[in-house]
Amino acid sequence: MRSAAMDEHADAGQALRERLKEITCLYEIRRGMGLELSLDNVCQQIFKHLIPAMQFPEIASAMIELDGRRFTSDNHGQGRTHELQSKINANNEPCGELRVFYPEDKPFLVPEEQRLIDAVASDLERWFERKQIDEALRERLKEITCLYEIRRGMGLELSLDNVCQQIFKHLISAMQFPEIASAMIELDGRRFTSDNHGQGRTHELQSKINANNELCGQLRVFYPEDKPFLVPEEQRLIDAVASDLERWLERKRLEQTLVSIAEEHQRSIGQELHDNLGQQIAAIGYQATALERKISASGSGDVATVAASIASQAQDAVMQCKQLAQGLLPFELESNGLTDALRAFASRIAVTYKITCDFVCKNNVIIKDKNFALNLYRIAQEATNNAIRHGRAQHVTISLASEEKKLRLSICDDGGGFVDFNKKNEVTPGMGIKIMQYRARQLGATLEFLSPHERGVEVRLEMRVV
Repeated sequence: MRSAAMDEHADAGQALRERLKEITCLYEIRRGMGLELSLDNVCQQIFKHLIPAMQFPEIASAMIELDGRRFTSDNHGQGRTHELQSKINANNEPCGELRVFYPEDKPFLVPEEQRLIDAVASDLERWFERKQIDEALRERLKEITCLYEIRRGMGLELSLDNVCQQIFKHLISAMQFPEIASAMIELDGRRFTSDNHGQGRTHELQSKINANNELCGQLRVFYPEDKPFLVPEEQRLIDAVASDLERWLERKRLEQTLVSIAEEHQRSIGQELHDNLGQQIAAIGYQATALERKISASGSGDVATVAASIASQAQDAVMQCKQLAQGLLPFELESNGLTDALRAFASRIAVTYKITCDFVCKNNVIIKDKNFALNLYRIAQEATNNAIRHGRAQHVTISLASEEKKLRLSICDDGGGFVDFNKKNEVTPGMGIKIMQYRARQLGATLEFLSPHERGVEVRLEMRVV
């Protein structure tokens, strides 16, 4: 007969083996609970190690119900009503349970197996909470990155189409399901859509766009019906992007107004110089010439010389008024177009400053849009004046070319360059350069300041044309 000591020793060994199974099970489950894994993968890891730790692993099965989803072990089937279970809470709220099943005729080792199931459920709770925090942080990082890239792009763009495409590029990538999301911006009677936008996308989030306290459009993001949004996270992001677009639009309108006012002011001054001040100075010149003739007839030669000098200076002043008026009010641009206006401008610069100023045009560039032509003319004008006044250039070449649906305007000089021109071909912009950059961005063009040689600067504008 077996002694009591032997039975006690056997029971102790069995208890140690069960305890070792529990410890091994928990170790393997915890080791495999990486935040990079999906919920499905983690549940399968639990089944893999929990079932072998049970008293009868060959017939045990398990189920996890969590966050509205159900996961089962491979051998799970019907007729398994004898079970142990443990509730799963996350952030102090019930969100599911872990259940382990045996057939009716196989009892659990209570409390040992219940304790193991509770420990696994507790581990799953902590993993699920960390996973939720990790996913929230990832979503927040996506939002921050999205807004940063959109705002950075808006600072460099003045073309509405380009700004909308920048928004689509970064906003769609930040959505929960970027591979199927699409977006649309309706603004000032125009519609812009992302590349993948199509029919049947009626499940949407939207945000109104106001500028200067007036409704002017909306931003809309679409999913197919079966893919819900992360509300309020994605709504908050869309609202933030719409708000950024509002501010950009208000700033653009303000800049357009300021440039229009400056242009109108130049036009007004040019008209005044041409029609009034120039005429008055010319009248003074005529009167001084008549006075010279009368004085000469009376025999007062010295006084006649003074009168002749006044007439000569008045004539010079009239020429300067005409040149200023032509610079402020480019008559040739309105009557003959951009090419003739730039050619006349180059000739006028050469005569006025006694330098060489050439105009070269390739492929007979014709621009019918008056605002388009005016912006190009003003950029050429500002760049040429900068080259002469600041760079002390003696030779300036203005070239205009259109090749392979690309328009290029270049102003190249042999002067001393910009005072604040650095090795990266960047300048510290004054007001004139800022306005040039504004005009270029308004056209959707790139404007570069290049230093091709030891001396001189090339101001180069390039843009695609349809």
